[in-house]
Amino acid sequence: RILPKLTLNRSKGRLLMKISNLLEKDFKIVEKKKIWFIIPACIVAVAIAVMVIFGVTTGEPLNLGMDFTGGYTINVSLSTKLTDSTYQTYTEQVTDIIEALKDENGNSYGLKVANIQRQGSGDTAALYVKYKAAPDADDARMNDEINPAIEEALGEVFKIIPAVTSEGDNHTVTYSDFRLVDDTFKQKSESIKAAVSGASGFALSDDRKSITFTASGVSESFVADVIEAATIDDRYSGQARKSDSVSATVSGELLTDALLAISLAIVLMLVYIAFRFEVSSGLSAIVALLHDIIIMFSFMAIFHIEISSTFIAALITILGYSINNTIIVFDRIRENSKSLYYKNSTATFIANQSIRETLMRSINTSITTLITIAM
Repeated sequence: RILPKLTLNRSKGRLLMKISNLLEKDFKIVEKKKIWFIIPACIVAVAIAVMVIFGVTTGEPLNLGMDFTGGYTINVSLSTKLTDSTYQTYTEQVTDIIEALKDENGNSYGLKVANIQRQGSGDTAALYVKYKAAPDADDARMNDEINPAIEEALGEVFKIIPAVTSEGDNHTVTYSDFRLVDDTFKQKSESIKAAVSGASGFALSDDRKSITFTASGVSESFVADVIEAATIDDRYSGQARKSDSVSATVSGELLTDALLAISLAIVLMLVYIAFRFEVSSGLSAIVALLHDIIIMFSFMAIFHIEISSTFIAALITILGYSINNTIIVFDRIRENSKSLYYKNSTATFIANQSIRETLMRSINTSITTLITIAM
């Protein structure tokens, strides 16, 4: 029992020793400032190039979400057909239908699906689809032409088509993945009666999944006529419900308020740091702040990540972390500058030492934040 514990303690001790030696190492951070300036400059340059490429090829330098651009939503009700195993298939199918939709002249509308969410379960299961407006299409065209075309296209694909079996004059219409309600049963019975001469004796099964009826002297097109009459294409399932518009909220009041709040925060932080330390410290803190924001924005552009309301939250979070880390380092520099131990040391040495002393704290803060995000 004792030996494994001693071995574990030695391993922990060696790991802590390695970390300690790493933190004690003089990385000469200040002397390598050109490297720290060149790396972010290259990242920003790549981001600008990527934005230019996307701007030329797609007309959208940044992947702005519906929170910024506005758009439309539509519900595709699938009832019990929508399950964990079929969700991905239906999501891809809906996306393909909307993005491939064309006008009467065969020209693509250029629609883009922004997001698809699963809602409800069982008989109420549906896909909630968000999509951006077609390029150069105003609200009138979207509401009068494009949105109805989407509803029709989705409705055609997700119709519930039954199977028909016959034994003599007795016939059964079976819906394998849909339960009938009274209104639908009556509607389909009348449709079959109109399509098949002499059809009578309609009855609904106990599980509400099949309709039985009698008919004699059936024609060659009997099965096709019954299937066409019995197909479910109404509001109960497999139907795209009326679309709604989503205003560009973030691009309006929310975005303006966020920018005003950030600007005010930066000014107040500059005043605080200038009062607590000195004016040059305040200015350098703001420069570091802008650097962090620009780098975040650059990665969003390079990887074409959608910029939505979450981006504003992330931006404000980074502002808080950045200024907090900066103040911690500045405070350690001030303490070391006043220390008798470093009275004969250069400013460069004190800066390097202060960064090294606060490095573990910065690493721990980042790790604990990442753990929370992951959870």
